[in-house]
Amino acid sequence: MLVKLVRLLLLVVSLQGGAAYGFDQSFDQVRNRYQSSDAFLLDRQGMVIDQQRVVQQGRRLEWVSLDDVSPALKRVILQAEDHRFYDHHGVDWLAMGSALLHGAGGVRGASTISMQLVALLDRNLRGTANRKTLWQKVQQVRAAQELERIWSKDEILEAYLNL
Repeated sequence: MLVKLVRLLLLVVSLQGGAAYGFDQSFDQVRNRYQSSDAFLLDRQGMVIDQQRVVQQGRRLEWVSLDDVSPALKRVILQAEDHRFYDHHGVDWLAMGSALLHGAGGVRGASTISMQLVALLDRNLRGTANRKTLWQKVQQVRAAQELERIWSKDEILEAYLNL
């Protein structure tokens, strides 16, 4: 119990001071950098003649606008991943406190959609084998807060669903 309280104290102290993380990617940069795993050969009218997979490591479809995503899918994702998404500014402090006090190892769980997105966008925030150090979690929190200052909630959700 003492270890968990020390971790919580470290997290709170780390978040109180210091420089911001430095997240500087715009939504447009992320969307424009995104590439489908397939290349398409089109005729003069823009109709697909042939399709060839050019990235073998994973399957990525074309980027989908949030307006084109089913409202039911959005609700299910939000309920499963971050049910207070529209009520926080990058960090769900209630979930974070619970994970720190009751979670396995004290630094797992409670990642919001914004926190997961910054980890997708910055390899340094991903950790290894689904584990993050306390410092990586602190950096992820800072990056998520910065992301929420410069991107809209809809941009965050759209990028999350596509990435």
